[in-house]
Amino acid sequence: MLSLVRNKPNKYSLAEAIHADVSGFLYDAFSSEDGLLGNVDRWTQRKVTMENLAKIELILEADDPVEHCYQNLIREIDTEAETGIYLVGKNPDSPSLQGLADEPGISGELCREVTAIAPILFRDELAHSDDQLDLVWVTISARYDRARVDAEVSRLVMGFLMDDADVATDMANAVRTLMYSFHEDLTRRQCELPLQLDDRETRELVLMVAELEKRAGDYGVRVGEIGDRAETQ
Repeated sequence: MLSLVRNKPNKYSLAEAIHADVSGFLYDAFSSEDGLLGNVDRWTQRKVTMENLAKIELILEADDPVEHCYQNLIREIDTEAETGIYLVGKNPDSPSLQGLADEPGISGELCREVTAIAPILFRDELAHSDDQLDLVWVTISARYDRARVDAEVSRLVMGFLMDDADVATDMANAVRTLMYSFHEDLTRRQCELPLQLDDRETRELVLMVAELEKRAGDYGVRVGEIGDRAETQ
């Protein structure tokens, strides 16, 4: 049986230790305006909690829990990066986001390009905010916050499964760097903005991301399983 993360009391089972850590993380995410989901209503809090607890159950039931968890992490960071690219450079109080600005292909400048990007990638949100950017930014932040919570839960679980939280964090950071670079490059091409990467760098990045996505598989199926399990709890 997999051993527990260091400093966890031996009396806890692996599942109990994971649930305790994740519950603490979710409490912090919900408990104040500084938390990732500090402004959501109680129904949303319950939904996020139940879905993440269901995700943990499915991970622990898998034939290869580490691989199952890593597949979740890839797709969740992929979703996070879709909107996180606009917050790099905009949220100076977020060390995790600002650290990405030093990585290849991540400019930290897309926050200043949202006026040009919104009519292409956030058309509905722009239309419903009378061509202002208020709803666009609300949508970006809400999608990022939810995806970040899901990814952080998977990272926490990975640390337990591998008995090494630092390695799990390094794995998540490596995936995050690739996905943010990929989504910034894709966005710049879709919106005809100046590119950060040359053609060779883009090809290499696309190949690496494609390998990750192939490994992760169809996350839509996984999300359906999580939702079904959450509804039975």
